[in-house]
Amino acid sequence: MTRGRAIFAIVSILVIVAIASGTFARAVTREQAEEDSLYKSLSIFTEVLNLIRRAYVEETSVDLLFAGALDGTTDALDSMSTFVPSEEVERYRKAREIGIGHSGVSLVKERGIAYVLAVSPGSPGAASGLERGDAIAQINGRRTRRMPLWEIHTEFAGEPGTELTLEVIRRGQSEERSLTLAAFEPPAPALERQEDLPVLRLSRFEPRTLATVERLLADLAAEGADSLLLDLRGVAGGSSEAAYEVAELFVTGKLGGLISRSEILETFTGERPPVWQGTVVVLIDRATQGASEILAAILQQSGRAELVGEPSFGHAGRQTAVTLSTGGELFLTDAFYTGPDEAPIQTSLEPELRVSEASRNLSEAEIPLPDLILKRGLERLREAEPALKKVA
Repeated sequence: MTRGRAIFAIVSILVIVAIASGTFARAVTREQAEEDSLYKSLSIFTEVLNLIRRAYVEETSVDLLFAGALDGTTDALDSMSTFVPSEEVERYRKAREIGIGHSGVSLVKERGIAYVLAVSPGSPGAASGLERGDAIAQINGRRTRRMPLWEIHTEFAGEPGTELTLEVIRRGQSEERSLTLAAFEPPAPALERQEDLPVLRLSRFEPRTLATVERLLADLAAEGADSLLLDLRGVAGGSSEAAYEVAELFVTGKLGGLISRSEILETFTGERPPVWQGTVVVLIDRATQGASEILAAILQQSGRAELVGEPSFGHAGRQTAVTLSTGGELFLTDAFYTGPDEAPIQTSLEPELRVSEASRNLSEAEIPLPDLILKRGLERLREAEPALKKVA
């Protein structure tokens, strides 16, 4: 890529971001100020680029520097956004269709660090020993620090049978892991008993999730049960629409919507009597993200449930692809989903009962944190206030 094309491409990206954020709809004086700021920033970028090329201790590649600049720009937006060059757009679109379907591993990149957000039970990622929070330092000998998010996702969406050699950093220690990609189906929602209390576990929100959850709740209600522990830990991504559908099994009335910076794009309402009217306690953790955050937010804000565990990830947004004049595409968040309070879910949901390493007592010192969250959730369900036991 020539220097002229590089500058042209970055101008295109910044202009698209400005359009998406609504700045072109503001007052003329504000537009002029932002335009001046834009050109000032581009001037600084060009100056730094030239200085690095002339003075850095090693010879540098303009393409490498430019790719790093774009990666840093999208990383500054959020951990889901990424820029894809024109020659890789088709490959990345195929990878997005596959998603976690060949690995079971949800990955994000923040401050230049790629790490595991969630691992689906029974997936190739789980079989390889990957855990939530693992930093992925290298993929097949390549450092992820220099790999944009789209490329990392593409590697994990490779053909079944592909083997990935990973360098994983866990609790400060480097480990090598081998992950063999394979097609798999996330586990269906399942109802089990823990200490004689019903626990409904979800692993993914898909169009078919509603029917399974509705059947399980109806069967539980028919048995005369009046309390439920809903486990949304480790549930990242998935269908936002499916989350609102499942919420309607618990809540009637206003559920939330999809909002951009300037308008409400869509609203969701529960229009039928709830299938489940008993007590609900919801377990969440740092890997509760996207669709699962929507459901947790609705239950919490409607007063139908208390949340127990860690604060959630804090991002339930809609991704859109903007095609640039170069043929590349910018994948960014153009709207956020909300609960009944209409506040965009772009910060962590805060549980009523936070469970952390600091919350342990002496008798719980040897209990793994996930087990401790479950223990506290079961305790909270047993002592739930009467006000939580029935729909108002």
